[in-house]
Amino acid sequence: MTNGANAVGKKRPGNHTRLYKTLSIILTAAVVILAVIFVPANVPFWAFTTSDIIRLMIALGLAALFIERAVEVIMVSWRGKGKQKRVSKVSSERRTSEHEAKAGARVKTPEEIKALKKLERWKAETKVLAMLTTFGLGIIISALGLRALQPLVDPAVFKQLGAGQRALFTGIDTLITGALLGGGSEGIHKILDTFLSKVDKYRQRDKPENQ
Repeated sequence: MTNGANAVGKKRPGNHTRLYKTLSIILTAAVVILAVIFVPANVPFWAFTTSDIIRLMIALGLAALFIERAVEVIMVSWRGKGKQKRVSKVSSERRTSEHEAKAGARVKTPEEIKALKKLERWKAETKVLAMLTTFGLGIIISALGLRALQPLVDPAVFKQLGAGQRALFTGIDTLITGALLGGGSEGIHKILDTFLSKVDKYRQRDKPENQ
């Protein structure tokens, strides 16, 4: 009976992978079909400067920092007491095992191992909750007007797009910006560093040889 249950459990990752692949294929096909049917107009980028990108990334980075700090406070007030309870349990079981241990290497007791597993599970759950909270806050902030892609698009051309295409673009922009903000300020900082390094590389390449 146990072997059957284990066999079923081992099949789950594969089933999830196939499900994700199927959903990806369906989503990709749906997008291609919609593009063929409606033939959306091209959305050209605005003639932005390096300073424009820096200002945009700084704004996004600050918003991400605010979200990170807010989520830290939320998680401490929400999950901190439960974590401390489990940490205390691990410490208690560790002291008990050390007191009862004989000379030589200390062996973890079943109770200590169980307490450690509960603590690790609590940390993993808290991490997932924190990630979902940051993503949710990022979506809300983006929906309120802070966007990553729209500032790069020519405003005059954007106004001339169909209502459906503008709505879809805004929705995707909101989703991308929310994910970007939810990923934290470090990811935004890496994007800015990569952009600046590419700009410097192109400038060095385009310099006349006699300079």
